[in-house]
Amino acid sequence: MASTDGINPIDTLIGSNVLSRSTANKLGRVHDLIIDAAGGEFLGLAVRGADEGLRLVERGEIYSFGPDAVMLNADESAVVVEDSPLKASPLAKLNLTGVNVVTEGGRLLGQITKVYIHLAETPLFIYEVRSSVLDRLLGHSLYFPASLGVALSEDLTRLVVAEEAGEKGDNNLDALASRLFGPPKEEGPIVVVRSRGY
Repeated sequence: MASTDGINPIDTLIGSNVLSRSTANKLGRVHDLIIDAAGGEFLGLAVRGADEGLRLVERGEIYSFGPDAVMLNADESAVVVEDSPLKASPLAKLNLTGVNVVTEGGRLLGQITKVYIHLAETPLFIYEVRSSVLDRLLGHSLYFPASLGVALSEDLTRLVVAEEAGEKGDNNLDALASRLFGPPKEEGPIVVVRSRGY
């Protein structure tokens, strides 16, 4: 996983195996992440089963995110879409990539090109926004926390964000990580302890 202080593109989670902690059954693979776009809150996961059916998992049903699998509490944690309270919530990759981002003051910042997540006790989403094809070619981007979202249009084409997203957004993911989480921790020297067997 390419990581900047624990901030990863959501693509690193998409495709991960999803297992039940209580039965060890494989329930499928992560299809997408579910997000409250108007507040940046992580709501859950969309899981594609072996039968190609889509099921939704509420955040509280996720036991852990591991390097090799996402662990759910039980088989029943993955619920059929029609029966889930998350069914109307947007999917981070499918529904938010390409959405136009406009500040409360009416300034178009560009389109969401990538969504990142920082997995912690309270997961944090970050949007990468670019305003043109030229920006994409030159690698110019604006990064800000998804928590600055204010409203998502019903047709999922526009996201209104707080004015500070445009004013205080960072042009570099490392800079945003440093501002949000402090400077990167320096790793101390590696100490090797050897014991002699007698």
